Amino acid sequence: MRNRPVTIKDIARRLGISYSTVSRALSPRMAHLVKEQTRLLVRRTAAEMDYSPNLMAQAFVQGTEGVLGLVTSRIGQEFTGRQINHLVQAAARHGYQVLVAAVSSRTVSSGKTGGAERSAQSEQADQTEQTEQFMHLKARDVDGILVQALGDESESARIVHAAGGQLPVAAFGFAVDEVSSVLLNPAPGMRAVTEHLIGLGHERICFLGEDPIGSGGPRSHVEGYRSAMRGHGLSPRIVPVETGNARAGYNLGRALRGRYTALVCCSDYTALGVCRGLIESGVRVPDDMAVTGFGDSEVSAYVRPSLTTLSIPFEDMAARTVQGILRQIHGHPTPGRSVFKPHLIVRESCGADKTTP
Repeated sequence: MRNRPVTIKDIARRLGISYSTVSRALSPRMAHLVKEQTRLLVRRTAAEMDYSPNLMAQAFVQGTEGVLGLVTSRIGQEFTGRQINHLVQAAARHGYQVLVAAVSSRTVSSGKTGGAERSAQSEQADQTEQTEQFMHLKARDVDGILVQALGDESESARIVHAAGGQLPVAAFGFAVDEVSSVLLNPAPGMRAVTEHLIGLGHERICFLGEDPIGSGGPRSHVEGYRSAMRGHGLSPRIVPVETGNARAGYNLGRALRGRYTALVCCSDYTALGVCRGLIESGVRVPDDMAVTGFGDSEVSAYVRPSLTTLSIPFEDMAARTVQGILRQIHGHPTPGRSVFKPHLIVRESCGADKTTP
């Protein structure tokens, strides 16, 4: 019984041809370099040998172009789930299947370890596992790898080294130097929602979310809020809360009643928790306090009051990410960096329920 995946070398040995010929025959980019008879024989043999596993067989039977790998993290969150769903759909439109490898986002549980040290160790574990998952997909001979970037300083060198100049790579979530990257800049949206609240007469507006040192997505959330507040001569107020944690939002909602007139939240789930905590504490939303979210989750339109939020162009971002890697697969220059921004959806929780275009 075979206890390891079939490799290109196994196929080459069975057919008595070179490894490079098998590799070219199975590659959408290079198959035209192999005689049709040989190409069909290689693909038929790959299917028979259950190569990589079953993916090449499925591609051969279904007539698809090939297989893309996807390294992702935080797979259980709705935000990431929606990203992955749109990436899979975008790849399918071009005839590609997607093989997903997930980073588990581990934490260190020792009680003797401080919070900062636990965070550093968890980040290091994520970085190590990201590389491991990348290499696992590379060993499956995928045509290219999509990477949900972690956003750390060493990520570019880590990914470029792992690819070894042999495999097309595209990143999404954060910018990765020397790699085709698609990312969201939340700052314009956070500025827009804050200015909308100011336009409704609010001055004591608090941001609920992370305020990390460095660059990247979370900081852009904060900077969009800060720039709007300072632009109107108002003092920014920031209360840290774990992103996407409804219970943390709920606890803050119970604690913050009366201190502010509006809350700008880092995610819809934080905002939904906040609304529940405020209402249970006797605070009316939005009459006494306005609340806004981020992400336009499906439930945000159906709670009461419905949630004012920022919608993310997941479909457009996924399409651009897949286009970036397909350009590389077909021999075109590596695309640069594409930046998208969210747009404001106005609903009841801010005191105005007219939806913007």
